[in-house]
Amino acid sequence: MPAYLDFIFPFGEQEYPQDFHFAGLRSETWLNELDSARAIPELGRSGRTLQLCYSLKSVESSKSERNCPWSVRQTAIYHSFDVITGRTVWMIVKGNQLISRRIISATQERERSDLRSFGSCSEAFTASLGSHLIFCDWAADNWRWYINFLEEELQRITRKTLQARIGRPQDPICRKIERSQTTPIVRRQSTILSFRKTPLEKARRVMSLKADGKSREAPIELQQNTPITQSKRPVDIVATEDFSFSEIQDVQRLEEKTNDAFSVLKTNIKILSKLKDYYQSVAALEDWPTEIELNCKRTSANFERRVSNIIDDLQMQETRLETLLRLLDDRKTLLYSILEYNNMEANKHLTQKSQQSADKMESITVQMHKIAVKTEKETISMRIITLVTLFFLPGTFISTLMSTDIIKFQPQRSFSMEALRLYLAICVPAMFITFLLSWIYYRIVCRKDRQSWEDSNIRCKA
Repeated sequence: MPAYLDFIFPFGEQEYPQDFHFAGLRSETWLNELDSARAIPELGRSGRTLQLCYSLKSVESSKSERNCPWSVRQTAIYHSFDVITGRTVWMIVKGNQLISRRIISATQERERSDLRSFGSCSEAFTASLGSHLIFCDWAADNWRWYINFLEEELQRITRKTLQARIGRPQDPICRKIERSQTTPIVRRQSTILSFRKTPLEKARRVMSLKADGKSREAPIELQQNTPITQSKRPVDIVATEDFSFSEIQDVQRLEEKTNDAFSVLKTNIKILSKLKDYYQSVAALEDWPTEIELNCKRTSANFERRVSNIIDDLQMQETRLETLLRLLDDRKTLLYSILEYNNMEANKHLTQKSQQSADKMESITVQMHKIAVKTEKETISMRIITLVTLFFLPGTFISTLMSTDIIKFQPQRSFSMEALRLYLAICVPAMFITFLLSWIYYRIVCRKDRQSWEDSNIRCKA
């Protein structure tokens, strides 16, 4: 059948699976008398044949898969059966020799003599149905153990998401106990008055109590309204487990494997159902040979029952996979939530640190403001001192110069207008020149500062 090529094309060495989910069953039925025109007697073909091809997948142990001891393998099967001559043709494509070994092992068993009997069309048809059952049994193998492996992997990766203690306990009793309160407990004073006694008197009293043979309580000295501090119940520190994004990747890979297995199971169930329905529909045709119908009635019923049992087993495994998929989705959501919670806690921690830094900067700014105010006051004082110094500097200089031996005045002490005029004539211009030079220097320094500030702004804008 040309349709058989569609099931062969997915085979081959591939880096990533291609057409992995492609599967199905194709059939052709030629049972009419008019189909005898297709007969080729030289090849033993009567023209009245059944042809079908299908593909199945199953799970096999594998060492090539990374971090997984199981691998989903496929096989493509072609079968034709001549209802007149009993000629049977099988073409099986498989990536290893597993199917071949199973067929050889089944045909060599004494209990399975029906698989190697081809004396008549009925026996050949029985052998064909038995061969189909070998492939059906292979398609249902190892799914239980593969699903167990997926479940164990899920628990291994996500078990700590259930054990992680996120947040504080919300028990109202715990919240009440966490509030440390000092509760005054009032006890009535004992009716037995306690007096201050010497050690000898206390010993005599104890001996008298023992001699009376009566059990009396020793006097208890309590002050009224004695405050007793209630002990605070220790609250367990909530520890958040470390979770990483790689765990979400592992869960995603596991979910993809589970989805692939779920798809394969659904496909296998459909193909096996079609295979059973096909032989049921063929047996109901009017052109179906009476010999095969009568001799293979029990075999056909056994085939249908076996295939139905296999379908039931696969449906049970399919239900397990559905549950596993829901659990995977829930665990992945929980893992996302925990990671989001950790991010929120980390952001909260960073925000708290930022707030602390901002508080520190605010206190530093307040201190700097105080320092600036003090500096401003001191600057004003320094300006006043500078002005006073500049005001008295020329006069001081001139007075000092005149008090030297360079210029000598009369030895007697008398007021001289000429000396005052000379002093002012020299001191006032010197004072003016000093203030003028200071003002010029101040303007030059301000201009340089303004030019450097404008250049820095231009570089920042560029």
